[in-house]
Amino acid sequence: MQSGTILQTYLDEIAKAVMAGDFASYQAGVALPFHLVTHSANLTITTEAALREGFEAFRAMLQTRRVTDYIRLVEISQFLDPELMTGRYVTHLISGGMRVLDPFQSQITLRLVEGRWRAASITNALANSRWPFLISSSGMTAPSKGPEE
Repeated sequence: MQSGTILQTYLDEIAKAVMAGDFASYQAGVALPFHLVTHSANLTITTEAALREGFEAFRAMLQTRRVTDYIRLVEISQFLDPELMTGRYVTHLISGGMRVLDPFQSQITLRLVEGRWRAASITNALANSRWPFLISSSGMTAPSKGPEE
């Protein structure tokens, strides 16, 4: 299978888990320790509790912003070896057809662990991101009215 297909499938599955609040599926797609590199921080998540904290904080941010679509599209990918791959993708956060944040790029490294691709690290271009993963209101356009749950 091509690296781009594997990466896109992975990104879609993780986005679906996040939107559904399915921590077990999300956790199964992350290799601990997990490394997050942002504009302002280098972080290492080493425990399930810290991973869950980030997952819940990100979900809360998506709900606060009334995000209806969490879309990540592969731009480029490649195998580094049969059990390690890397790729770049663009994230789109949409609320009822309106962007809540300008699209941003991320670089991901996936490792094949026990037959499953898992994220070992992500580097993203957000200046305000941290762990737990939160996006501040700067750079975001909060919809004045959006889909209600």
